[in-house]
Amino acid sequence: MLKKLKETWAMLNRSIYRGERLEQNLRALTYVSMVTAALGLLLTIANIISGEKIMLLAAINTMLGGLGCWYCAGVLKNREAAAVIPTTFCAIVFTIYTVFGLGHGTAMLWSILMPIGMCYFVSVKYGILLSSYYSLLFLVVFYTPLQARMAQYYSEAFMMRFPLLFLSLTIFTAIAMIQYHRVSLVELDYQDELSREVEEQTRVANERADSLETLSREIVQTLAVTIDAKDRYTNGHSFRVARYSVALAEKIGWDEKEVRILGTEGLLHDIGKIGIPDAVLNKPGRLTDEEFTIIKSHTVVGDKILGHSGSLTDAAKVARHHHERFDGRGYPDHLQGKEIPLHARLVAIADAYDAMRSDRIYRKGLAPDVIRGEMIKGRGTQFDPELLDHFLELMDTTDVLDKIAGSDVFHWTEQDLA
Repeated sequence: MLKKLKETWAMLNRSIYRGERLEQNLRALTYVSMVTAALGLLLTIANIISGEKIMLLAAINTMLGGLGCWYCAGVLKNREAAAVIPTTFCAIVFTIYTVFGLGHGTAMLWSILMPIGMCYFVSVKYGILLSSYYSLLFLVVFYTPLQARMAQYYSEAFMMRFPLLFLSLTIFTAIAMIQYHRVSLVELDYQDELSREVEEQTRVANERADSLETLSREIVQTLAVTIDAKDRYTNGHSFRVARYSVALAEKIGWDEKEVRILGTEGLLHDIGKIGIPDAVLNKPGRLTDEEFTIIKSHTVVGDKILGHSGSLTDAAKVARHHHERFDGRGYPDHLQGKEIPLHARLVAIADAYDAMRSDRIYRKGLAPDVIRGEMIKGRGTQFDPELLDHFLELMDTTDVLDKIAGSDVFHWTEQDLA
């Protein structure tokens, strides 16, 4: 029995107020306490005028209790303190009412109503404590020698019956309120369990998404290595173009998501070379017109390969249009100016820069000042002038491009390519 009582008391110590429910309850306690304080002030003034000292004591207690509860609930947002104050106030005020027979017994009606209201709006625990205190108070004043003094305020029948009636009501109220509190906790526990399950499933989903994203990036990087492996003279070209593109986009101020997308597009911009015969792709000498036409077809082939994937449609545009020229003399579609997709215009700059900087079988990589001069010549003709100006600033003011050129393609991380 004692163990059961301890378990029940521990259960009552668990609050059923949290989140929005707590905020609503604190607001309700604040408004009620303000009304109580105002009523206490009016009663205090009235009792000062009438000269009723005992009633004045109860009125002052009412006003102070209201102010205390308002401060704890409305200012401190401390619900526990806000619950203790009205409980203490009710105990003191109705002790005064009972002992001095104020209201000629009407205080007893309030003693019935207040614990129930306390259970619903303040705390089941404090409502039960208040009811228990009232039961003890009535037993003491009506079933002890104090009964003789109380006879001047209450009838003998009332004094004999009311304590038993109130004790029965306290027991019934306690049982009902404990059940109400238990059901509320079950509901909250269910909500907590549901939230934990949702969080767990969300975590698992995020892990799977991260895993799929990592797998996708690894596949893209593997494709990039495969592309570069076909051309023995430009090993690492796709990775460097991706890094140069990302560096330029970051300098311009693109958001992180768009930069990551651009990095993937840079890696895949030459994927169409998979469809170019090795004999043409790796020919050391001058290409014939027919062979050059085959080389140029890698843009269309890349578009066809990537165009089958709904998530790579933008990458397909970059693969197709990264050899377009700003003046419309590029290939394969002779797009001009802003007709060329923005990402393709940016990758075109990075692609040309790496082509000039890299060694070829027929020449060494060009010197930085020569590269800069060639790129300036292409401003507004081959390259988007605004994007090129940003790239030239990147060349002149940082060593980012040099670091990228000297990086080991096989040791680049996912963050490097982001």
